[in-house]
Amino acid sequence: MSKLKSFFNQFGKNEPETENDNAVDSGNDKNAPADDNKQPENTEERKNNTGNKAHIYNLIIVDESGSMSHLRQATLSGINETINTIRSAQEEFVETQEHRLTLVTFDSGANRPDVRTMIDNQPIAEVKEFSDYMPHGCTPLYDAMGQSLTKLRDSIKDDDNASAVVTVLTDGLENASREWNARSLRLLIEQLKEEGWSFSYMGSAHNVKEVTDLLSIDNVVEFAHDQRGAGNTWEREKSSRRAYYSKMACMYNDNSMMSKEEMIQRKRQFASEYYGRRVTPDHIDHLESNEIFVFGSNVNGHHAGGAAAFAMNRFGAVWGQGEGLQGQSYAIPTMEGMGSMREAIERFRMFADQHQELRFLVTRIGCGIAGYTIEQVAPLFKGCIYLENVCLPADFWKVLGLKMDM
Repeated sequence: MSKLKSFFNQFGKNEPETENDNAVDSGNDKNAPADDNKQPENTEERKNNTGNKAHIYNLIIVDESGSMSHLRQATLSGINETINTIRSAQEEFVETQEHRLTLVTFDSGANRPDVRTMIDNQPIAEVKEFSDYMPHGCTPLYDAMGQSLTKLRDSIKDDDNASAVVTVLTDGLENASREWNARSLRLLIEQLKEEGWSFSYMGSAHNVKEVTDLLSIDNVVEFAHDQRGAGNTWEREKSSRRAYYSKMACMYNDNSMMSKEEMIQRKRQFASEYYGRRVTPDHIDHLESNEIFVFGSNVNGHHAGGAAAFAMNRFGAVWGQGEGLQGQSYAIPTMEGMGSMREAIERFRMFADQHQELRFLVTRIGCGIAGYTIEQVAPLFKGCIYLENVCLPADFWKVLGLKMDM
């Protein structure tokens, strides 16, 4: 098993009116006899989605200001890997999805527009490798987001099957916008979220949590301002895209009748889950039915102490089994040397990739009796960044250059 009507003038002058999206006037005569077999008369509100395709509009907004200069290669690699992820999804879900890509970069102070559309709503099959990225100048973040979001919504407002996936990458605070401010941008984002749009924010070198709270963006990763952090945050983004696309495929494979509002509710849910929970709790005393406790063991499976004993007493670990799935736990041998542990972690990664229905909670394996440091062990889990169903301890994520518990 391998998940616009233009808003600028509106927000520039008037507060948007609040609408009750849940208020529905059925128009039915209360005195009329019930007809259990009667189909809804409004085919625009309720329709069989079988045979329809999700039109997924991927919008990537990337900071090209001067402070991104030493992250140029990692950023280019991340953009192109994301393009490949979208292209792969188009091939895998060809029966239920059509993907388009818009790529916007922004900076100010150079002899070019502050906000530039480098790839303009192109079918993903037509998108070539991207290379035109030369950081310079300041950070008109709000203008880049406001302009590109408005333009995309204008272009898809009449498409009932449209879904928008928006990703922002920036390493600095807003300091150069002329048209948009935080308040007007927040209003726009909140309206688009109500319509089922997904927003994710990858930030570094600024008060990321404060900015994303201000803009009403919930899916947030803060990355270390270096090649490692920049590269790994794109890996994290790829795993979230794959999970989102899989959920959309399941929804469009559903043969049941689904109203427009029901579809939007599903999209809101998928959007809220875009960056799933990926941090292992410090204390685990209960597991959901699909959760697996991952602990450090020895090759003989003598679970005599620490997390191994806890796994045997609480989560079904088996005495004498040194590796692999056992009950609601998974053992990784850590006492036979770094090379052996690295190979066992790779076997675990492959197992987790093949069992996406399970959620693996990795503990600080190797950092107790085995005697290794977090700095030694955490990099061995780099291959798991791409797996949405694998959680790592917060300090493992920190060594990998990511802050995930925001």
